Amino acid sequence: MTGIAQTVWLPLFALFYVMVMLYWARRATLESVGDSGFFSAGHSLPPWISAIVIAGASLTGWFVLGGTQAISESGFSLPTLLVAGILLALPGVLFFKRFWFVAERLRVSSQADVFRVYFGSSFLISISVAVAILFAVGFSSLQVRVLSQLAETMTGGVISQLAASVLFGFVIFAGAGIGGMRSIGYFGFVQTVLVFSAIAALAVFALVFTGGFEALNVRLHEVAMAPGASTRFNVEKVIEFTSGLGRGGELGSSHTSLANLSLAFAIMGFQASPLVFKLVLSTRSPKGIAAGQTWVIAGFLGGLIVFAIALTGAAGMVDRNLAIGPLFERLHESSPWFAAWIFIGIAAGVQLLAGLSIFTAAEGLVRHIYKPYFRSNLTKHGTVTLTRIAIAVLAALAMVMENIAPVTLSALGSLALPIAFQLWTPMLGVAWLGWITRQAAVTGVGFGVAGVILTEPLGYHVLSFFGLELPWGRWPWTIHSALWGMAANLAAVLIISAITDRGVKTPEASEIRKIFSDSLAAGPQVRALRSTAWSIAIAWFFLAVGPGLIFGNHAFVEQGAEKTVWLLGMPSLWAWSLAAWVSGLGVVWFLAYKMEMASTGSFEIPPYEPPLRLKRDQSAAERERLRILVITGAIIFVLAVLTAFSFGR
Repeated sequence: MTGIAQTVWLPLFALFYVMVMLYWARRATLESVGDSGFFSAGHSLPPWISAIVIAGASLTGWFVLGGTQAISESGFSLPTLLVAGILLALPGVLFFKRFWFVAERLRVSSQADVFRVYFGSSFLISISVAVAILFAVGFSSLQVRVLSQLAETMTGGVISQLAASVLFGFVIFAGAGIGGMRSIGYFGFVQTVLVFSAIAALAVFALVFTGGFEALNVRLHEVAMAPGASTRFNVEKVIEFTSGLGRGGELGSSHTSLANLSLAFAIMGFQASPLVFKLVLSTRSPKGIAAGQTWVIAGFLGGLIVFAIALTGAAGMVDRNLAIGPLFERLHESSPWFAAWIFIGIAAGVQLLAGLSIFTAAEGLVRHIYKPYFRSNLTKHGTVTLTRIAIAVLAALAMVMENIAPVTLSALGSLALPIAFQLWTPMLGVAWLGWITRQAAVTGVGFGVAGVILTEPLGYHVLSFFGLELPWGRWPWTIHSALWGMAANLAAVLIISAITDRGVKTPEASEIRKIFSDSLAAGPQVRALRSTAWSIAIAWFFLAVGPGLIFGNHAFVEQGAEKTVWLLGMPSLWAWSLAAWVSGLGVVWFLAYKMEMASTGSFEIPPYEPPLRLKRDQSAAERERLRILVITGAIIFVLAVLTAFSFGR
């Protein structure tokens, strides 16, 4: 294959992809009436589109780029990754239906809006917006950086990493900024199909290059029998009492049962993020929630991860030349047009996540922070225009950081999932636990965010910069920062809820509790099954991602006199994960349908009419807030420059 033929396919496919994206963005713009459909598609996205797009956003490019690499390097010692489809589905079963009814009754369209009307907390609104920014500028931008590097390799340097990142930034802005939420929904369906098919095709090629499934497992068995390889095929301990990575802990020995369990909580943070709720609350009906979470995410997406992602990662285990990067290069040499198509498919998944996160972050900055506190008289058209500007600024910021500050990008990206998981407590307060007070939710999230930051690199690097050294590193005791944060979060919620008045609620909060006690009240059959549901869910967590993983080490292994035999012809933990996926699908189905946590009947939700309140002229206060914000920002910038100059950094 000539050099020209190898380099031309990717630009051609990319051009075609951009043209299709611009078509759907234009169509979405034409379907919107004025500015009403920009932020939430007029609450008219079909349920089946939302279900598929949520699955595509949940998968993201991370499972292809990071998940396969993690399996290639660490083996099957992190089986939590293989049951991620179940873990991603459970929060949706728990929250989506109830939040949709809240949004429909109160006519709101975002997670931050729900926190505003229920808790009346500026802090929770700010944290929700901050999580979207972390996903936009950190989590998704890391994936864009990897794809930009891969694009440079596939084009032989014709398209540099910088040029590729600029192109990605333009595509992300165009997809989210032109057509808004409707464009994200429509084109998101195309992107999801592309990324799903690309992952399946990549797994097939990895399997072909290794000689087939049986040959792959034979080579895996050879790797497992090598000296010191047991840590890649077993979860050897429940917990390891180390001070964390960078403080005596080593990555190779940190994959304990609690590491898997706490990583599971971090993964479950994704569907607690404002990104996914933006899609859910833009849907015209909740009827697709149960099917979407059960069959699309837990079923199809879960199967794709436990088979395709695992196969691709396992190929990298037995042959370093089949790790995700070298595999692309090998495929590019043998079939450049097919490699370009797979690349575009994976890039589509990354763009879906990046576009959704940048859109949600920009909307939050403008609609939930700037407009309420600094310019309440901003018109709807002005809000849309300013949001488009914010999308462009965030896309440019992400592009700059991808190229000049990759370390900072990595530190920010690592915070996105665990901090999103901290939003579980106020969400539980809205959807299920009415006794969680406003003060408890705010304090809990604050403590949870602090717990996450102090057990991630960003926290101890910032403190180290000012001469303060923490006695622990990243993930002490092999516990992910998501669980450290939630431990502090729950402790604060329980204590503060016990000492504050639970009867003090906003009229909107009282209305929400009335919806749940009347329209969504559980029937006698559901109430009779509650203890069963709790038992099944806890047992699944214990065995699939918790301490019970120890049993998976040898559940499908027979120790012979001369050699170890894998009873199913594959590593025991992989087989254990397959069983966990199948049983987890049953758990999700049981909760979604039998417990009616995601399924719903047909009844009208009339709009809520809030009590009349006198509107005061806030222009003077808003100007003062803006002045204080500008002065504070200038002081922080000057102090940062002086500190960096003083310490020589």
